[in-house]
Amino acid sequence: MMDCSTAKSKLFPYVDGELTPELRDQLEAHLARCGTCRRLVDLEVAFRETYVDRLRPDPAPEPVREQVVTLLRELGQGRRASRRQRQLKRLVVCVGAAFLVAVGLSAGIALQSYVGTRTTLAELAIAAVEQHQKLVRDLLPPDIKNVSPKVAEEWFKKRLAFNVSLPDLRTERLHFLGGRISHLREVEVAALEYQVDGNNVSLFIIPEDAYRQLRLKDKPRFKVVSHRGYDVVIWRSQGAGYTLVSEIGDRACLMCHAPEEKLEPLPRPSAHL
Repeated sequence: MMDCSTAKSKLFPYVDGELTPELRDQLEAHLARCGTCRRLVDLEVAFRETYVDRLRPDPAPEPVREQVVTLLRELGQGRRASRRQRQLKRLVVCVGAAFLVAVGLSAGIALQSYVGTRTTLAELAIAAVEQHQKLVRDLLPPDIKNVSPKVAEEWFKKRLAFNVSLPDLRTERLHFLGGRISHLREVEVAALEYQVDGNNVSLFIIPEDAYRQLRLKDKPRFKVVSHRGYDVVIWRSQGAGYTLVSEIGDRACLMCHAPEEKLEPLPRPSAHL
């Protein structure tokens, strides 16, 4: 019976259709039992449909391809080839091979980076939603509460080895409930509980090194993933990574921005897990 570790190692060959029938049947049997691995497969398929086509190089113009085909056909015929023709043939073959290798390597590296990033991002989003649900249900009691965000910020700075900066807006729509030192994917984080318009919102502040390991591109600044009806927003600011979990979409941005501020709308979720 296949376990999750083995299943994840076979995920990419499975999507590419490269597994043997026996391994494919074993993996599909595991996916039928394991929702986590099944979500990773769905995410992989969704991102390939969205992004892989962009990594494929544009085909050469038709006139260029016709010239190359004609040249190769003439060189392949049984006429007596001069030294110049032989050198030209070798040059064409070498250039063509080098081009194919370069394109293959570039696309492979880009695809591996993109897909690997999204898988890691998905795991972070899933872990953040699970933590949020436990915080809301009081399954993870706060280490500090009934204090101002600035007092909590100083408390965290004395206990965590990275920059922790808490929003501290004075508005009736936003209330800081408390926080605790927690873990996302085995990374120590500051887990903060807020209420925005009466809705529970969680904010996780992660070390910058852990954020960089996600290998996210600078744009768009905010990355949004949807999981179990929650919007998970990930971004970087002030030497740390931030992960915001809520069910209220753009309104959760009131944690960091005053109501009168004109905000850039959040992008649509890049994936639904």
